[in-house]
Amino acid sequence: MCLAMDGDRVIGGYVLRRLLGRGGMGEVHLATTPTGGLAAVKVIAPAAARDPAFRRRFEREVAAAWRVARFCTAPVIDAGIDGDVAYLVTEYVKGPDLAQAVRERGPLSGGNLEALAVGIATALSAIHGAGVIHRDLKPSNVLLSPLGPRVIDFGIARLAGHDEATGQGIVGTPAFMAPEQVRGEPLTPAADVFAWGGLIAYAGT
Repeated sequence: MCLAMDGDRVIGGYVLRRLLGRGGMGEVHLATTPTGGLAAVKVIAPAAARDPAFRRRFEREVAAAWRVARFCTAPVIDAGIDGDVAYLVTEYVKGPDLAQAVRERGPLSGGNLEALAVGIATALSAIHGAGVIHRDLKPSNVLLSPLGPRVIDFGIARLAGHDEATGQGIVGTPAFMAPEQVRGEPLTPAADVFAWGGLIAYAGT
């Protein structure tokens, strides 16, 4: 059983222990689960959680993450709304993200770079096989776990063939966006493959 100390923040029964990072949808915390294990909890800011567009984006992330095979991402454990805060709980994947690894250790080369390329390509194959287009594949969204790379953060993912016609604008990270994504055109899995190429170039230089 997990016990919360005075001052600990508890959301949905998960005790937040340490901030892991911030993103477009909110903060990600290392948390203790009700059974005493570890998990990563994405907490959506109340102001964003009240925004209908953000709520749709959050619901889309949950739906996309549930569809994808466990081996290539951080599996979803739980999701819900606690008061005016929306949250998404995933398995805690121990290891740095690719951006941190390159920043601290330098570029990858040889077999390490090849293994990364194959691992992420395999993950993308599983993601696309589940009918999901990630749309924001970038170094900070790849965790280097002891068992291989894990692709995370489906915050702007889209089920293939279900693009919204208008209103959302161009989304993604410009440095890794395919030309058709920059132009705001309907996307196919090819956009993620383009980002994969940029990601491997980033990792190796």
